Amino acid sequence: MRLVSSLVFLAVVSTAHAQPNPEPKDGKVTIPLTLSPTALPKPLSRFYLTPQYKEMQPGNRIPSYMKTYMEQATFFSKDPSAEREKWNSMKLEDLPLESIKKSDCIRGLAYMNPDDTFLKTPSGPITFARSGRPLADVDEGSRMLTSDWQMWFQLRRDGFSTLMPEVQKMRELASVLNVRMRYEIATKDFEKAAYSARTFFGLVQSFETHPTLIAALVGLAIEAICLNRLEEMIQQPGCPNLYWSLTEIPFEAVNMRTAIQGEKLLCETMFGSLLKAKGEIPAAELGRIIKQMDMVIYLAHEGSKKLLDASIRYAELVKDEKKVAAGRAFLIETGMQPDVVKTFSPLQVIATNDVRHYEVDLDEMFKTYGLPYPDAEKIGNRIDPSTDALLSSTLLPATNTVRRARIRLQQRVAYLRVIEAIRLHAFDNAGKPPATLKAIKTPLPLDPVTGEAFQYSVKEEIATLTGGNPNPELATTNRVYEIRIRK
Repeated sequence: MRLVSSLVFLAVVSTAHAQPNPEPKDGKVTIPLTLSPTALPKPLSRFYLTPQYKEMQPGNRIPSYMKTYMEQATFFSKDPSAEREKWNSMKLEDLPLESIKKSDCIRGLAYMNPDDTFLKTPSGPITFARSGRPLADVDEGSRMLTSDWQMWFQLRRDGFSTLMPEVQKMRELASVLNVRMRYEIATKDFEKAAYSARTFFGLVQSFETHPTLIAALVGLAIEAICLNRLEEMIQQPGCPNLYWSLTEIPFEAVNMRTAIQGEKLLCETMFGSLLKAKGEIPAAELGRIIKQMDMVIYLAHEGSKKLLDASIRYAELVKDEKKVAAGRAFLIETGMQPDVVKTFSPLQVIATNDVRHYEVDLDEMFKTYGLPYPDAEKIGNRIDPSTDALLSSTLLPATNTVRRARIRLQQRVAYLRVIEAIRLHAFDNAGKPPATLKAIKTPLPLDPVTGEAFQYSVKEEIATLTGGNPNPELATTNRVYEIRIRK
């Protein structure tokens, strides 16, 4: 997977390996839940959902994940992978549990079997506790203390052309882990399902140190798979209440700081010579840089009919003296020395102006990441179409997908906390749902999308829970839960 060509992949990755929700109707997707009132587990820590310090060990997670593939080439080949995808799309009650059990999908450190004997010696049998367990390295790796993707050199050398095959592989690991956790839920082994959730979140947190938003979004996609499983799990009779376990999950499972800084580095790596120029760049060198821009734009739109060409567009812009003059003024306004800028050829001005606008627009987009989502939306980060910023208009719309994916998952966790609070209230009140959210004694989160309380009502023993739509353009992200309590 090449970095910039993955931009077209951004819009769909966050829904990978997920059972489809019902089709949207009237601008919303209604999700029915049937819940059994159940008490909190004791001790709570048996059902924590993120890796705990007592489980952690020194080491780098990434090589441990890679060992899974090196030892299990057949397991990750085409036909077994297709079979797992089929299982992941089934309803829980339709899962072929015996087939899954025989497939080795459930084997890992959570399933260490002391009876696995592979070698007999005169002094007695020797057991290889880790042999034949495809998920053993994933379980173990997700509980290591560091995640070093070894990207420092590659990003500085290859820029937007950086290859990241290991990131794509993480989605395959999540698919296998998805099968295992569904098996555990279907067999009502909820404590092991919580263990798998911790492996999931350890895998997700591994992406915090990757310096690209592409990788961060893959991490968010894997988190979405785990949240789908937890939503499935809490509907099963006998599942302990996970309210405090969900509360223990960090508000931001994948911190974006490193990814944001890496995106800024990419611009400097590819086009820094334009921004640092101390005079006119020779025509041949300038042409080479513009061809790099063509490559970035082409790869960003790979597979799409919408194909832009910097060389052609810049050739048109240099004919417009007003645009060239505006470009020189903008470069001076943003910190370049006037006596240097005046030496630039019109083509150098247009190209440098485009890169500078991308740099400025990237900062505008990222400056709100530390704000609550409602505040960030008020400020906005729209791209000014009047600037002729080709790189911004090509690259930033896809980058904004990360913002939406991030808040969507934060809202999913908040939804699950409220749902478990409703289930806990029903346990304490003879199976009746609360008449209002204010009737719930457990602290409730606000809707991260609106910054206000979730909307809630009860009619004929069906509780309806909804919040703001994190992506107003899509009905599929406008979730409405209809909650029934089993008698």
